[in-house]
Amino acid sequence: MPVTLHYEGREISTHTRNVSVGGMLIEGSTEIPYGASVRVRATVPPNNSELDTVGTVRWVRDGAIGLQFASLRAKETWAINQLVKILSESKSV
Repeated sequence: MPVTLHYEGREISTHTRNVSVGGMLIEGSTEIPYGASVRVRATVPPNNSELDTVGTVRWVRDGAIGLQFASLRAKETWAINQLVKILSESKSV
């Protein structure tokens, strides 16, 4: 899923390898240090809900960062849960 990060006045286009209501693994953004606060924006399939939240970098390694969401609105939580549900169902087929 494509993701845009906003950090220290920069806009970084990247993507996530996985996402949950707790956070996401973002690839290719290791220039953002551990503990940094970043704004995350993405469009969550399948219903194209907008994700716009703040997160904290919890780990940096192997060309990726682990980002923990500070908080999600109800519609963002619902959208992520729907995406996870669809992906889980497609893996079990």
